[in-house]
Amino acid sequence: MRRLATKWRVCATTAWNRIQRTQDKRVDVGKLIVLSTTDNVTFLMLDVKHFRIHGKPYSLYVAIDGLTSRPLAWILLPRDELRDGYDVILRHLGAKKARIKAVISDWHRGILASVHGYYPKAIHQRCAAHVLMKAFGKLGGSKFLKTGYGKEMWPVFKRIALEFNNKNSARMYLGRMRKKYPIYYRGFKVLEKCLNDIYQFEKNPDLNIPRTSNRIENFMGVLEQRLKTFRGTKTPKTTIRIITSFILIKYKRPTN
Repeated sequence: MRRLATKWRVCATTAWNRIQRTQDKRVDVGKLIVLSTTDNVTFLMLDVKHFRIHGKPYSLYVAIDGLTSRPLAWILLPRDELRDGYDVILRHLGAKKARIKAVISDWHRGILASVHGYYPKAIHQRCAAHVLMKAFGKLGGSKFLKTGYGKEMWPVFKRIALEFNNKNSARMYLGRMRKKYPIYYRGFKVLEKCLNDIYQFEKNPDLNIPRTSNRIENFMGVLEQRLKTFRGTKTPKTTIRIITSFILIKYKRPTN
């Protein structure tokens, strides 16, 4: 609580009382919380944060505006990550006639199925950072970067995933690097397999679709840091209420 108190320039007691005042008894597990309207939202970022409360899995599904990084809706469900949480969010957006033209995510199977079901015409961009981390694991992880060759080669992988404007140029460069450095074929194979997925953005350059879901990852990271401040996240109900309170304080009260 001291961290929030320092940020808000108040005492710890005042910070805790502020959190308590914003807690709404209507907020509960399994209920969709909506922060704002979706009139001007053109693309979404979707992700999930996993919890384990009393030994049972819980998943917090979150959708944010991919342009402003503003959270749009979230829901906590008592299970591991599945499609149903994303279905609840996208069903609501569809009911509100949200014109979603693109979605950015880590391409979890649940997200793929849900986006295809509710917004089949939307461009679904796979997060290039997640693909790079997968290739990083195939190369040996942190041990790879401790070697001289690893430090020289990692920028090559990042260039393939992040620096080309079109898939064909990236594929040609990947082919040359794969022949030149065959020892790293496992990492190159990951990029080759996912190349179409991480270059979906070129289908509509005018949308300026981000290549990564870093914005929602940063949002989740801030949320995790704030949760460490509290001592009341011992039950699912208090967890979702504190999460909602923090988001509402940082942004604004929900519209519905």
